Amino acid sequence: MIKAREYVRLSSEAAFAVSGDLRVLAWNKSAEYIFGLAAADAVGCRCSDVVAAELPSGEPLCGPDCHGGICFRNGAPFSVDDCSVSGSGQEPIRVSMSSLIVPADEPGDPSRTRALIFVHPLDGTGAKPAMPLPLHIRMLGRFSVSLNECPVSVETWQRKAAVKLLKIMAMHPGHLMVRDRLVELLWPGVDEKHGRDRLKVAVYSLRQLLGRGDLVEHADEAYGLRTGAVLLDVAVFERLVAEGIRHVRRFRADDAVTCLGDALRLYRGDYLEDDPYEEWCAEDRMRLRELYFEAAEYLAETLFEQHRYGEAGRVCNDALDRESCREVFHRMRMECLLAQGRAEEAERQYRRCRETLDRELGVEPLPETRRLAERIRATRT
Repeated sequence: MIKAREYVRLSSEAAFAVSGDLRVLAWNKSAEYIFGLAAADAVGCRCSDVVAAELPSGEPLCGPDCHGGICFRNGAPFSVDDCSVSGSGQEPIRVSMSSLIVPADEPGDPSRTRALIFVHPLDGTGAKPAMPLPLHIRMLGRFSVSLNECPVSVETWQRKAAVKLLKIMAMHPGHLMVRDRLVELLWPGVDEKHGRDRLKVAVYSLRQLLGRGDLVEHADEAYGLRTGAVLLDVAVFERLVAEGIRHVRRFRADDAVTCLGDALRLYRGDYLEDDPYEEWCAEDRMRLRELYFEAAEYLAETLFEQHRYGEAGRVCNDALDRESCREVFHRMRMECLLAQGRAEEAERQYRRCRETLDRELGVEPLPETRRLAERIRATRT
């Protein structure tokens, strides 16, 4: 019986195989020619790093929350009819991609072959239109929407209720929300009849603006986004954090760094930061913000244990840029500087920590932070 990776070698088309954790396992000669990358350099790397494809709109196709990766993890095939890769020459090469899912003998093993991807160069004389992909909604940081991987300019929508309705339904993927609850969130205090009429108009407007009426479901006086039709950066962020923490607890440091690093890159800003005073998203914003800091702490600790002090320090700095009173990151940053032999800078970090805590919270650093500062001073003397 031919193994999945052998199909890559025997394929006349450019082909490669990826594992459950989306690392390249096999890379044939035709792929070397198209991507300008030898198999020795591609195998073992993350698929998104070596493929780095872009859609005709200029949007990146590959990344931590890319549609292809989500499909492969869920055991679903993925294809795209028109995208570009950097290629081996000066100009990008237009290609289409298709895939074949490999049944998992051991579903829990992320190192096994998960999918075979076949790359077909396009001659540029009329590529097929891109296959309909799910609605991609990014809610971490600035709210943005793309459909068929083309950006949707929600900022220009005249009916702001349609934008708010989309946000609220995206907060509850896979669930239908009862009509009265939506009315309450959209127009607090409005009477029942006017609220229902307004909701009908908002739903109609949303369907028209998206250009896909089937994306909004309606059943039993409840509305929601169609199950399986929406990709959310929040869902990918939460999954990556959970996977990363699970890897930490199983002492898989490299896998933990990959997952947690991807998660932090997805956290472009606080949840729905365009709506800072809306109560209906405040609780989720706080929960996801705390999840970001938890992931950052796990990542910094894991990098420190690998003696990657510079990278761990940068994770701490990024976290402190978001919230300067997080004492744990001041302390970890001090540890990183001390491990690099930069005791003077570590002492300055302690002073910055102490001044920030006093100014913002009116408190002293914790005993463990003060003990570390004493150790730093002893090192200097």
